[in-house]
Amino acid sequence: MEMGDYYLRLKKEFRHRKHGEWFPVTMGELSAAMDCTRRNAQFLVQKLKNNRYIDWKPGLGRGNISQLAFLRNAEELMLDRARNLAARGQISEALAHLASWEDESVHAEFRLWLGEQFGIQQKRSGEEADILRFPFYRPVPDLDPLQVIRRTEAHFIRQIFDTLVQYEPAEQCLKPGLAHHWEYEEDYRKWTFYLRKGVRFHHGKTLTAGDVQYTFQRIQQQRGVQDWLADSIQEMEILSSTRICFYLREPNALFAHFIATERFSIVPDDLEQRSLRRDFTRLPVGTGPFAISANNESVLVLEANERYYSGRPFLDRTEMWVWPNYEEVLPEGVQTDSELQLLYFEANSKGAADQTLYQLETGSTVLTFNLSKEGVLHDERIRQAVHLVLDRQRMILELQGKRQQTASGFVPGDYDPMYTGGCSTNAARELLNASSYAGQVLELYTYEFFSNEEDVLWIKRECGKIGLKLNITVLPIRELHSAAHLDAADMIYGGEVLSDEPSITLIEMYRTPNGYIRSHLDPELRIAVDIMISEALREAELTQRMHILGKIERELKHRSNVLFIYHSLQSVGHDQSFQGMSMNAWGKINYKDVWVK
Repeated sequence: MEMGDYYLRLKKEFRHRKHGEWFPVTMGELSAAMDCTRRNAQFLVQKLKNNRYIDWKPGLGRGNISQLAFLRNAEELMLDRARNLAARGQISEALAHLASWEDESVHAEFRLWLGEQFGIQQKRSGEEADILRFPFYRPVPDLDPLQVIRRTEAHFIRQIFDTLVQYEPAEQCLKPGLAHHWEYEEDYRKWTFYLRKGVRFHHGKTLTAGDVQYTFQRIQQQRGVQDWLADSIQEMEILSSTRICFYLREPNALFAHFIATERFSIVPDDLEQRSLRRDFTRLPVGTGPFAISANNESVLVLEANERYYSGRPFLDRTEMWVWPNYEEVLPEGVQTDSELQLLYFEANSKGAADQTLYQLETGSTVLTFNLSKEGVLHDERIRQAVHLVLDRQRMILELQGKRQQTASGFVPGDYDPMYTGGCSTNAARELLNASSYAGQVLELYTYEFFSNEEDVLWIKRECGKIGLKLNITVLPIRELHSAAHLDAADMIYGGEVLSDEPSITLIEMYRTPNGYIRSHLDPELRIAVDIMISEALREAELTQRMHILGKIERELKHRSNVLFIYHSLQSVGHDQSFQGMSMNAWGKINYKDVWVK
């Protein structure tokens, strides 16, 4: 513990003593305040005096009490320590350091200072460097492509890793990635990929076909998890160090599209040896435009990959500082000319950004009914009652935030106003009363996210108006996808965000065994869905695939197996000096293309 910490303990214990005021104190009181032995207290008092924290008059002789005077401003010390911790990337520690201090003005001043640290910093150790720094509300610990579930993790995986091919949304086509060329046989069951030469992983290893084979075998062999696409690979054949062939069990015209997703990012085949020395989940090694140098509860740091095959990033470094609830506490007007902002989501309402990119999220929040098990929910009148009682437009108006438009399906452009036009509490009550519902408490599950938790409380309240009883369970997202929880839930509320190639996300969603939509499908409907998915896999044209997938969506709505709730607004605020800014389907910025004018 530093001297300043001991001084702050004394200031807290004797908080009513004024600055510079002499007051009597015993060594026993001091040792108790500093939580140390009497002997150590004597040593610390002398060090505090020598460092001009306190003035001290020892009470010499019997009956003479020692005198102490505080010389330093405690608030300034608290702030200095918090600033020093934050500057070292220890945001959590800085916030914990201030947590015990009751003076709100100290917290407000620190928040103002912290807000001013974000944006572009153009110096590093005295040298020119473009460092992008921005806040985020939680750590991002799961960066192994094998474990990707959430959009933010997927976004960072895109910065650290590469896939064999990449999807180009503007032109709606695939483009080369780690493979500069690929080809397939007419029945779409044999695919051959040709790798670039000289590509290196961040730790120096040269990419070979062995790394590609290892990546797919690793996915196939993961414990307790089925991956339908990896399992569809019957055999892999390494033809040379830069050529690999995949033989599939069934025709798949979209195989190259699927392996362009984050889950199939290529990892080095010496990963197991590296994992003994380094936590690959938190500090993975890829070939991407940025290499990860730090990732903990306070900060995630990416450094530019100087040898990136597609060209070095313009930014030298990207830092994500973990600041819980930053959207709520970010002070207004924090931006200065030298701190250029990059703010995701609700933080833009603070007015700290010169320009903002907006887009309506392709995807929807959904409420599923578990029809894969026996229960009262097989009575469609109950499901219809829930549909009618949920006035989506009123939900959006009451809860606000990034909730933007009522949904009738996954794609906002296909909105059907008739889907939610008949919402009525009275009609919902009549349906429920006519159903087989007899007062059972239904289990509503969701995953940890502040908007989800607000939404399920609102849903519970509305259902309560017609006498439908719900019990809410909130779990970490990975736990929610376990078979036990998927089965235990009568209803699951969550969000599905479609990627730049929406048909691929939809097929994944309908086929993934541990996804809550597939897990809750009526068994008869699941068979019908699988038939339509097989048809979609044979279709090379996006328009035709979306037509087939649209039929699945219509069946979900017709049978009330899934309710669509609302679409969210994605936004990124930034300073006008930022160039190369564009949002992907996740509502994130590709850092490789960003530069400062």
